[in-house]
Amino acid sequence: MQTLKDLTLDKLINLYEGVVVHDRKQIVEWDGHRGTLIYEIKQRTLAQDKMILGALKCARANGYSSEE
Repeated sequence: MQTLKDLTLDKLINLYEGVVVHDRKQIVEWDGHRGTLIYEIKQRTLAQDKMILGALKCARANGYSSEE
């Protein structure tokens, strides 16, 4: 994962949007391995990263600015 300088909420959201896209790409690439442990781990990773992204977007929508 990248290291961000001058971390802001918008930069973090942008980073996690990229992470979710990468996770989805991994699921497509590993589609032939359904039922394997690595495929299930990739699915859980995608679900976790989507949850984090959703929480970040919710925080922004509710006025959190990360400058506190």
